[in-house]
Amino acid sequence: MFQISNLLLVADVSAQVASNSAVGMIGSFIAAAVLIVVPATGFLIYVSQKDSLDRVSR
Repeated sequence: MFQISNLLLVADVSAQVASNSAVGMIGSFIAAAVLIVVPATGFLIYVSQKDSLDRVSR
């Protein structure tokens, strides 16, 4: 941990900039989950359930 904090001081990066960057990265992960993972999961569950019903009814 000391090396990372020392690197930030040497690079003249403030803690506020690093914090904002981390918040932005986490926000990107959440946005990707909402926009990509959740709809894809819902679609796959729907198709899986529909296929299961088709196989049972034949």
